[in-house]
Amino acid sequence: MALPVAVGSTIEAGVPNALFDVHLLPTGTGAPYSYYQYDVTRDGQRFLVNTPLENATVPITVVLNWTASLKK
Repeated sequence: MALPVAVGSTIEAGVPNALFDVHLLPTGTGAPYSYYQYDVTRDGQRFLVNTPLENATVPITVVLNWTASLKK
């Protein structure tokens, strides 16, 4: 979001406008790094946004009888 700001004897904020459309994942799940879905480059010229791919599938590995592999 961006908004114009007029500075004089008072500070007056204008109407906010969306800079671009970003689809972020919901946060607050407690998952590691769930709050860090974007960052700004050091020079302040670009945003880096980690977004999920549309229609992407994530493989799941299921390990059966995993306790048999534990050292006793």
